[in-house]
Amino acid sequence: MPLPTTADEQSATQQIRDLIRGALPADSGLTPLPGFKMDLSANPGFRKVFFAARCECGTSALLSIEVAREKTIAEVEAALPSLVDRLVKQQQAFASMSCEMHTRMRLGPSPSRA
Repeated sequence: MPLPTTADEQSATQQIRDLIRGALPADSGLTPLPGFKMDLSANPGFRKVFFAARCECGTSALLSIEVAREKTIAEVEAALPSLVDRLVKQQQAFASMSCEMHTRMRLGPSPSRA
């Protein structure tokens, strides 16, 4: 069964988000962002699902998964292990950065380096 089209876009995105959230390890440290909408992708034919990863220093990372609109729920379920693995690896890469690096990312380039 194909995922719904334009009229049911939010429902389809919610379905994908719920599948991913349900497959994430309990200790992943990832928080779904259901109301977050941002389309900076060069892939307009994709549904985007966003998650946040946070560090004790106060920095948050915005992580996302993109799923082609023509994918069926069965295809998304089949790809779920790979999707979750990618998301967890993104979170681990963020968590492995130092708080100093997080601060630099959060503040952007300093005037002396720009």
